[in-house]
Amino acid sequence: MSRDTESEKKYGFRRLFNKILQAIAKSSLLSGYMRARIQNLRGVNFDDPSTVFLGEDVILDAISPENITIRNGVEVAAGTKIVTHFPDTKTLSEHKDYHYRFYQGKVVIEEDVFIGFNCVIAKPVTIGRGSVIGANTVITKDVPPGSIIVLPESINLKTK
Repeated sequence: MSRDTESEKKYGFRRLFNKILQAIAKSSLLSGYMRARIQNLRGVNFDDPSTVFLGEDVILDAISPENITIRNGVEVAAGTKIVTHFPDTKTLSEHKDYHYRFYQGKVVIEEDVFIGFNCVIAKPVTIGRGSVIGANTVITKDVPPGSIIVLPESINLKTK
């Protein structure tokens, strides 16, 4: 996917309302299925939120949640963050409030995907059907259907 449009800072009642709903959705007092329903109220696109599980402390883009699409049967473990806007560090912005240009893109998570603890999904990406994303993984490129993405074994530190 390529860059869509340069994002603009959005302020006002809708952003405040989204922040309140996001705070509620991160709560450990709710079930994972209820968290998905609250994220749906924020504007995140679900085929059917009752089939999606979101763990505690999952953050779905605070600025443009409508750019996230989550299909049926997706499970997202605690601590994962999905961001649909990103900086272009090569091009300066003409906007007075920030230095670099920020772009928005769409994040699509297809059916039956499992996303492990503390993952970060950033930039415009599509995660293909049936994929597994291991814990602490950063996704910035499209993931083909049926893929397993994990940190290399050599990174794990072994103690004696």
